[in-house]
Amino acid sequence: MSKKLRGAVVGVGYLGNFHAQKYKNNPHVELVGVCDHFPAQADKIAAELGVKSFHRPADLIGNVDLVTIAASTLSHFELAKMFLQNGVHVNVEKPITATVPQAEELVALAEKNNLKLAVGHIERFNPSVNELKKHLKNPRTIELVRMAPYKARGADVSVLHDLMIHDMDLLFWLTGSEIESMVCSGTKLVSKELDTASVSFKMKNGTHGIINVSRVSPTTQRSIRVAQDDCTLFAQTGTHELEKVEVGPGGDELVKVTKWTVEKADALQRETDAFIDCILNDKKPVVTGLDGLKALKAIEDIQRMIEG
Repeated sequence: MSKKLRGAVVGVGYLGNFHAQKYKNNPHVELVGVCDHFPAQADKIAAELGVKSFHRPADLIGNVDLVTIAASTLSHFELAKMFLQNGVHVNVEKPITATVPQAEELVALAEKNNLKLAVGHIERFNPSVNELKKHLKNPRTIELVRMAPYKARGADVSVLHDLMIHDMDLLFWLTGSEIESMVCSGTKLVSKELDTASVSFKMKNGTHGIINVSRVSPTTQRSIRVAQDDCTLFAQTGTHELEKVEVGPGGDELVKVTKWTVEKADALQRETDAFIDCILNDKKPVVTGLDGLKALKAIEDIQRMIEG
């Protein structure tokens, strides 16, 4: 394809800045510019990347074919809706929107206008998660842990919307099943929203799912443990170290442990490239608007159960 797609990033704070860099790295896209609620921030990032600065998202209409929205969660809906109404493909950071009805409207609008709506559940592009998935055979239990020290960034939403939503999407993806029932608990420690949460799921296909998250942990931990009939799998998804424990050959070696590491990869670049590829080749996004809606709906159900 000789003509490049025209792209932009709306919301170029900490994460949006990286999104803009990934567009610059893709040979099929021209990064037209960046836009931010704070004009000085847009000007700063635009100057660093050598692109145009936009102070109003509406000014991008007619100048872009696709956008990534990395602004605050509360602004996702209005921004995505405006672009989808004007023929622009949208990649929106997770969570897709602040509420389920908003997400439903975006999904319907993208379908009506035949546009791609992708959601930034970046863990789908994590090389150790992809490696783990290759070894799954009828898993009995999948346990996902995500712990992090407290940061003010992201604390405008609960730990469910900030951290657990990653693992909620992974649980649906790894099991290929829907939720049958769940038991939830959570606590607030330093913010007005939930800071820790623990949920036990029974999936419709019989898999037992467990998700534990905290944003007030003294250390960082990101891991997945899978128990299935022939082995137990363990992945440190931050360091890309994996272990497989299975029945040994006998004698003194009743249990055989295999350890390996997968090569690190730029998951955000993979996410960006996949979004661009789905537009160029008219494919379904890796993480669709429906996927983002499903994860958000589960998170809202969990929040109601904990706070109910």
